[in-house]
Amino acid sequence: MPDTNLPGLPEASALLAEREHLRALLRMMPVGVFIVDAQGRLVEANPAAETIWGGALPQVGLEGYGVFEGYWPGSSQRLKPQEWALARTLRDGQPVVNEEVEIIGFDGVRRTVLHSTTALKDEQGTILGAVAVKVDITPRRQTEHAEAFLAEATRLLVESLDWESTLQAMARLATRQLADFCLIDVMGDDGELHRLAATAREPHHQALIPGLMHFPPKVGSESPLAKVFTEGRSLLIPELSHGMLAALARSPEHLRAMELMGPRACMVVPLSVGARRVGMINFIHATPGRHYTQRELGYAEELARRVAFVVEHARLFRETQGALRARDTSLALLESFLAASPVGMGFVDRELRYVHINPVLATINGKPPKEHLGRRVHEVLPELAETRDVERMLRSVMERGAPLLNLDDTVSARSDTPQRLVRTSLFPVMAKGETLGVGMVVLDITEQKRVEEGLRFLAEATAQLSASLDLRTTLENTARLVAEHMADYCLVDVLSADGQHLERVAAVSREPDKQRLLDESSRFSTLNQPGSPIRQVLESGRATLISEVPETFMNDHMTDPESRALLEQLRPRSVMMVPLIARERTLGVLSVVNQDPARRYTERDLAFLEDLAWRAALAVDNARLFQQAEQAVAARDEFVAIATHELRTPLSALSLKLTALQRAVDSGRPPTGERLRQSLLMARRQTERLEQLVSHLLDVSRISTGHMELEPEAVDLSELVQRLVLRFEDKLAESGCTPVVRADAPVVAKVDRLRVEQVLMNLLSNAMKYAPGQPVELSVALEQQEAVLGVRDHGPGISPEAQARIFERYQRASGRHSRESLGLGLYVSRQIARAHGGELAVASTPGQGSHFILRLPLG
Repeated sequence: MPDTNLPGLPEASALLAEREHLRALLRMMPVGVFIVDAQGRLVEANPAAETIWGGALPQVGLEGYGVFEGYWPGSSQRLKPQEWALARTLRDGQPVVNEEVEIIGFDGVRRTVLHSTTALKDEQGTILGAVAVKVDITPRRQTEHAEAFLAEATRLLVESLDWESTLQAMARLATRQLADFCLIDVMGDDGELHRLAATAREPHHQALIPGLMHFPPKVGSESPLAKVFTEGRSLLIPELSHGMLAALARSPEHLRAMELMGPRACMVVPLSVGARRVGMINFIHATPGRHYTQRELGYAEELARRVAFVVEHARLFRETQGALRARDTSLALLESFLAASPVGMGFVDRELRYVHINPVLATINGKPPKEHLGRRVHEVLPELAETRDVERMLRSVMERGAPLLNLDDTVSARSDTPQRLVRTSLFPVMAKGETLGVGMVVLDITEQKRVEEGLRFLAEATAQLSASLDLRTTLENTARLVAEHMADYCLVDVLSADGQHLERVAAVSREPDKQRLLDESSRFSTLNQPGSPIRQVLESGRATLISEVPETFMNDHMTDPESRALLEQLRPRSVMMVPLIARERTLGVLSVVNQDPARRYTERDLAFLEDLAWRAALAVDNARLFQQAEQAVAARDEFVAIATHELRTPLSALSLKLTALQRAVDSGRPPTGERLRQSLLMARRQTERLEQLVSHLLDVSRISTGHMELEPEAVDLSELVQRLVLRFEDKLAESGCTPVVRADAPVVAKVDRLRVEQVLMNLLSNAMKYAPGQPVELSVALEQQEAVLGVRDHGPGISPEAQARIFERYQRASGRHSRESLGLGLYVSRQIARAHGGELAVASTPGQGSHFILRLPLG
C-alpha cells in the first residue's frame, strides 16, 4: 500500500507506527475491512477482504467501481458504481449496516456478503474517507437455502399423490434455490427414462424447455448421465467445458439445445429406493461464478432420496388405484355391455341356476329377470325342455370345456304371442383353470329370417319383372307377386299417356271369389276424384300407410250404395299405397290391401313395398321406353321412306325433263319457245321444292344444335303479307284459292324478315294443299304490344288429338297428303316464332277449316 506524504519527521514516524499497528490489527480480523479516502480510492485492506474478492484490490476511485461485479440477492441486476455501499456513504455520509450483496470475485467465485460502511470525518464534519466491513456469509446462506429448500420440497412431496404435477412443482422450487435449470427423468413401464419435468429460473429461458424435453438419457448407453442411473452414483461437475457437453449430449440436436442453456456446472443424482432406480434429477447452473460444492451435492442427494420415495409411493398408489379402477371398470363395462347388448345374454352357475341375465334375454323368454335368478333353465322355460335336453348340454359344456354354437330353437314368450326363432350358443366360463359355470348368447333371428325371405322374394320379383317388356304384362306380374307374398289383393293404377287421369291396369287377388269382386269393382272406380287417397299419393309422390282402416273410410269415398256394398265384401283392414317412381317421374300407384283383422301393416312393411315398387317402376319405365323406342324406330323408318320419296320425286321429274330437253336438242329438233318456257317453269318448281325440303332439314339441324340465328329489322308486317300474296298469285290461282287479305293498317315489328316470310309461306302452302279451291284469309292486327298474323283456310280441319302433334318433328296430318311432306314445316315455323319471343298456335274444328295464329312481339 503506498504511503502518503508526511508533513514532518516526528509526526511521520508516529503516523507510520499507528498505520503498522492498524495493519497488524486488520490482519488478525476474520472479516474483510476496507479503508478508502474521500475519492473512494483504497487506502487500506486486510487479507480477509482480498480473500472475499478473490485477489488484490485495484487502486480505483468511485468512477472505477464498475470493475467490481455485484448483484442484489435473487436478482440478475448488476450494481452500478454509484450503488455500492461505499459510494453512497461517501456521497451522503450515512452509514450502511448489514446490506446483503452477491458478488463475483476476481477468481470467478460467486459469494454472498454483508456490507457495513461508515464515514470518516474531521472535527468540522468533512468526510475524509470511509471504512467498509464485509462478512462472507456464503456457507450460512447456502445452508439456510438448502434447509428451506428441503423443508419446502418435503411439504410439496407429501401434499399430493399427483406425482407428475408434484415433480413439476419440485423442479420450479429447485430453480429458486439450487439451480438455474432443473430436469427430472423418471423410469416408465417400458424400462426407459422419460422426462416428466423441466423448468428454468429465468423467464427468458423458458423457451428452451421444449427442446430439452426430448432428450432424457438413454438407459444402457455409455453416457455419463446414463451411468448415474444404472450405477446409482451421483455426478458432480463443478465446471462444464464444451468437451464435457459433447460427452453428455445424445445427438447434435441435443448438444445445440444444451449450448443454448449456457451451463457452467451441474449435479446429477439418481432417484433410488433401495436397489431400485426410479429416475434421476439434473441440477444445472448457468449463472457466472456459481459452482456446485460437495455440500450442495449432499443437499441434492437428500432431496433425491425424498423424491424417490414419493415417486415410488405414488407409483404403487397409482398401480393400486389402477387395479381397483380396472376392476370397477370391468364390472361396470360388463353390466353396461349386458344391459345395452342387442342380443340375449345370461350366465348359470355350476348348479345350472341363473346368476345373471340381461333385459334382452328376459324379453325373449317372456319373464322378468327376477324370475330367472336362482332358478334352472327348465324351470323358466318348461316348453323348451320338452324339445331339448338343455341341462345335459349345459353340463357337457362345463365338463368338456368346449362351446356349443348355433343351436336353433323356437320359443314363445306367451301362448297368445307368435313364436320366435332364436339361435343359442353356449360357452364355458372359466377363471384360473376352474370352470365357474356356463354363459349363453341368444340371438332372436326371426327378423333376420324374415329379411332373408324378403330378399329372396325381391330377387324373384326382379327376375319376373324383367322377364317381359310388355307394359301390361309387367304390371300384372307385379300385382300377382305382391298378392302372393304380402296382401289379400293388390291394385296397380297407371297414369295415362296424356298425364291427366289414372287407369287401373291390374287387380289381382289370391282367392277366386275376391277376384270376381275386384273385376266388378272396376265399374265404380273413384281413382280420379279430387281428394281420393290414390290420387293424393300420385300427386304428392309420397307413400301412405293406413295401419287400420277407419269405419268411416267407405262412407267418405263411396257414395253409391251398390259400390259401398261391394267394398263391404272386399273389406280392407290395413292398406298401403306406394307411388311408382322412375327417373323422378310418378308413373302410377301400387296399392296392397290386407283383410285379416289380426294383421296390421307396419313401417317396415311399407319400406319393403317401396323397395318393390321402385323395382316395378323401373320395369314399367323400361317397358315404356321400349315401346317408345319401337315407335321412334318406326317413325324414323317412315321418315326415311318419306324423305327419300319426297327428295326423289322432284329429282326424278327434274331429271326426266332435262333428259327430254337434251334429246330434243341432240336430235336437232329444239323445243319451241312455249314448250321451253313450260319445261323451265316445271324445273324451277321442282328446284324450289327441293330447296324447301333441304331448307327444312337444315332448320331442324340448326334448331337442334341451338344455332338458329335471327337478323331482326323493322318490318311492316302488313306490307310483307301483301307482297307475299302477290308472289304466290300464280300458285294460288293454280290451286283455285282466292286470297282475302285484311292488312290495311301498318303494323311495324322488329323481326327477321326472311324467317317471318318462311313461316307465312309454310302456312299459305299448307292452306293451298289441304283446302284447294277454297278462299284463304290472311290478316294482320295489333293487340297490345303484339303483332297478330292469321292464316285461315276452309278445309277439313284438324282433330283435337292432332292439334298438339302437328307441331312436332316428322308429324304429318292424315289424309291423302300425309305422305307428301316431311312433317317439318309447322315444327320449324313454331320454333321460328318462339325464337322471336312469340308463339304459333292453331284453332280448328273438324269440317270447318283451320286458323293458324302467329303472335310476334313488337320490340
